[in-house]
This record gives sequence, C-alpha cells and structure tokens, in this order.
Amino acid sequence: MKPIIYIAALVVLVVTSCKQPNQDKLNALVERGNFQKSELIDVIKSKVGDSTYMNGFRFADTLTHYYQDHKYKPVWAMYLVDDSMAQLVLDRIFLCREEGFKPAYYKLDSIKVILTRLKTGDINSLYGELAHLELLVSDNMLSLHKDRVFGRTEPDSIFKGSYHLPRRTFDDFELFDIMDFMDFDKVFVKSTIEDTAYVYLQDLLKGYLTRIDAGEKWDIIDTTGIRKFEPGDTSDLLPLIAKKLNQIQVISASEMLEADSGTYNKSFAKYTRRFQQRYGLYDDAIYGRNTFGLLNESMQDRIDQIAANLERIRWFEFPEEGPYISVNLPAFELTLHYEDSIKKMATCIGKPRPHNYDARLKKSIEKKSLKPADHETPQIYSKVAYMVVNPTWNVPRSIITREMWWKMKTDSHYLADAGYGVFYKKKEVRSDTINWRLYTPRKLPFEIIQKSGEANALGKVKFIFPNKYSIYLHDTPQKSKFKWSGRAVSHGCVRVENPLLVGEFLTQKIDTLDADDFRIHMGYEPRDEERLKEYDPEDTTAHIQPLDDTRLIRLDEQVPVFFLYNTIFFDEEWKVQYRNDVYDKNKFIIQAMKF
Repeated sequence: MKPIIYIAALVVLVVTSCKQPNQDKLNALVERGNFQKSELIDVIKSKVGDSTYMNGFRFADTLTHYYQDHKYKPVWAMYLVDDSMAQLVLDRIFLCREEGFKPAYYKLDSIKVILTRLKTGDINSLYGELAHLELLVSDNMLSLHKDRVFGRTEPDSIFKGSYHLPRRTFDDFELFDIMDFMDFDKVFVKSTIEDTAYVYLQDLLKGYLTRIDAGEKWDIIDTTGIRKFEPGDTSDLLPLIAKKLNQIQVISASEMLEADSGTYNKSFAKYTRRFQQRYGLYDDAIYGRNTFGLLNESMQDRIDQIAANLERIRWFEFPEEGPYISVNLPAFELTLHYEDSIKKMATCIGKPRPHNYDARLKKSIEKKSLKPADHETPQIYSKVAYMVVNPTWNVPRSIITREMWWKMKTDSHYLADAGYGVFYKKKEVRSDTINWRLYTPRKLPFEIIQKSGEANALGKVKFIFPNKYSIYLHDTPQKSKFKWSGRAVSHGCVRVENPLLVGEFLTQKIDTLDADDFRIHMGYEPRDEERLKEYDPEDTTAHIQPLDDTRLIRLDEQVPVFFLYNTIFFDEEWKVQYRNDVYDKNKFIIQAMKF
C-alpha cells in the first residue's frame, strides 16, 4: 500500500470496510475536505513541544529530536485508522511475549483503546487522538526494537554491580530503522537474535504459552509432613507425582500409568531419576526437599524462568571461536572451548547468601559492625593471565574472622599443625608464641599464609585472571565434593574437578611450555614416550621431575574466561536442561521486566 497524502482517504477505507457508527461523521469530514495532514502535523508539533506531556514517554528526548528533524510528519497514524494495517502493529506487539516480554509494557491495551475510540467516534478531537496514537506507537515500537536486541533490563542495575560480562553488540542496529510503517516488520526480522539457544528457548516458551492460553494448570503436590519419599514407601503420592512428571513432559502418558496407587514401586524409580538428571540433582530416585521443590514448579514459574534466560542471552554473546573457558554457575560446570570441540568438568562455586542477607547487611551498616558473609560467585568476564603450580594461600581476613579466629585463640598449635605460616612484615614468626587474645581480627598485624603442599586449600595449581573480587579457578584437596549435586560450597572462588586438563588447555597459549611440560610440573607422567624415559619423580637425579616449589607460569596470550548464570540450557544433543536457581537470581530479572 503506497503512502497516502490525506488521512480522509484512509478514513474512507475504514468506513467502507467496517461500517462503524461514526461513518456519517467521517464521511462529512471527507466531503467538506477539511481534514488535512498539515493540521495533524501541527498537533503533533504541539504535543512534542509540550515537555509535561512528553515526560510520559520512555524515549521523550529521542522522539522530540526525531520529529523535529522530520518536520513532525506522522509515521503511523495515517495507516492505523485502517483495521488491517493496525492489526500488523498490534500483532507485532502481542508477539513480544514469545521473547519473554509483557505486551502490556508496550501499551498494547492503550493503543487498542484509542483505535476503538477512533472507530466509534467517541472522541473530542480527531487530530488530538491521532497525534497521541502516533507518539504512543512510536515510543513503544522504539522500546520494543531496542529491547529485543539489547535486553529489556540493565544487568548492572539489577545485580548492583556484580555483573561484569561483556554486552552483546549488533553492528547493523539502527534505532530509527523501525520508524517506517512499510518496513518495520522487516526490521524486526533482521534484528532477531539468531543464537541457537535463543531460538530453542523461544520455541520452548511458545509451547508453554499455548498451554497456559488453553487454561492448563500444573498440579501442586501437598508434601506437608513428608521429609522423604523413596522406593518401597507406601503412600498415595505416586500417582500424583506421575501426573506431574507427565505435565512437565518428563514421562509419557503410558509411562504415567505405571505408577502404583499405593506403593512407590521400584520400576517407577527410573522415571524419577530421569527427572533428577534433567535438573542436575543427585539421581537417587528419592524425593526430598530439593526434588519436591523443583517438581512443584507452576507453569508460570517455568515461563518466568525461560523469560529470564532469554534476557540473559540478549545481554551476552559467546565468542564465535575458541579457545576460551566458560563456567555456568547454576550447573556447577566448567567448559573448555577448543577451536573445534568442547570438554566439560564439574566445579564447586561460592555458597549462597543467607536468606535474610539484605536485612542483616542493612543492620550491620547501621551499627558499623561486621558485614554478613557473602560468598556468591559473581558473573564476570576476564582473561587468564597466568597459573601458579604449588600455590600458597593468603588467607582472606574474612575467613580468619569467621572461621579460624576462635581456633587460633584456643589452640596455640592449630595454625602450625594445619600448615599455616604467620608473617609479620614479610618475616615468619612462630604462631604458638603469639598471644592472640591481645588482638582483634579487624586489627590483626599479621598475614596468615597456608604453605604449598597436599593439604593446601588451593590444591596443586591455581589459574589467575584479573578481577575486582580476587577470585580464581583452582584445584582442591577435597575431591569428594565433586560428587555432590549441589556444589555451592566455596568462599567464592571456583574449584575445578580436573585442573590438569585446564592447565593442558591453557598451554596452547604458551610458546615455551607444552601439555607434557605442565603434566610433569604437576607430578603426572608425560604422554610422550621419549620424555617418559627420563621422568622419575622418585629419583632426584632424573632429568625430568615434577616441581616441588611454587612456580608462576605466564601465558603468552591470555585466554578469555566467562562466569555465566543460566538456569536453562541445552546439552550437546540440544536436549533441554534445567538447574536450580542456586543464588535466586531469576526473580530479580523477572521483577525488572514487569514494571
């Protein structure tokens, strides 16, 4: 449809096709020929010049400059009086929910109300209504265009400075491309994020929206008084569990019928394990607090979870090529991204904040007392600069205060027995000669350093990358915790299950060191058979031996590392995986997206 000079001509289209009650009135306007585009432009100019009026728009300054530069010519109004044209805009705004947005945020209902008033003639000023419609649609189309590409929210604001991942870039993005009625849909298509995970999440969301539109609701299982439910237990719970597993698409309708009405039969346990594996839980087929908690999600919970993870992808985009390292915190998993493959391993991350952290923090600030512990691992981006073999550990003051101080005061040999050295002005002093009761943790003049060795909390190696939190990747002597399903157990740094593999991965960016060199440094046999002949960790005269001192190994080219927070993701076969929101972060994104 070509541009139309007089709005009266488009009004005729509405009148002849819709037969609305205002037909006679609008026909009279056409016959008199007194409805001119120039008058609509004058009203738009008047509204744009009204700062009080414009304060009600998100893009007030942007709109002001745009309409000034374009001599206040309407972009939308002259088309929107035609129902079929208006529907194109209404449909586009409504479809934003398939990307996790709320159509109400983009004033869908308000736009519909104005269009209805225009058709019924229930207006005081046709020019005024059309001018308001013009600016309202412009403001919300600009908002939607920007939000679909860069995100509806600002992570820095949501997470109060603990989000440091690089923001997604879109080289061809032009905000004002959307200000063209004839091409706006093409612009939306062009600016759609093509990330595969994003597309899969959208498809997942569309399915749930269809189900919730149809009135479907998920059952909530009453677990009051039930601490544990395991195979062999007698209860009427199993049919309810089976129904919910079917609702959340873990088992089929035929598998649901295998549930016994009175006993948790062992044959059904495999379906519970399937559910637990999909959620990253320990797959023991036992229903406890965590398993019941995830099973009792509502459909709206699931939709919100998808929306939060779509927003995260709008914020951040992976590099197109390796090598780089990523850590997904809720999955407790590190991935090494080679140029043509990936390898994964388990991690342990920081402990969650206590449930009343905010209240305790506020109270501590008021009383100028010790702040509550905050061990959450932040979402960061940095680059691995070097690694340290046989590291020592400078014990943070917060750990001394909260976890070691009472032991130091009551046992004069505690520090020495645990392998800690005490240093005053860089010189070591015997810890058992210090009267710790003369000091307070906040005014301690000593450094406490755990010496390298098998008992060192950092294990055999740590991987260092600059960041404001002084966190890093490291080995650990506590290997058993990698078998736990919930591995938020550290003070903020990330423990890695296979530090040897991480070190070998990083040697590809070191000119003077290869993977076998690193293996030898760590005390492992080299893979090269010729070098193996010269390797003997037991023979001090052997040509090749593991390191026994602390050694810093610098990378010639630093390797990017990303700490992410995705509670929904897809495995190598593109099967959906859900994880517990370990730090309860999704709710902050959802709250921000709803205002």
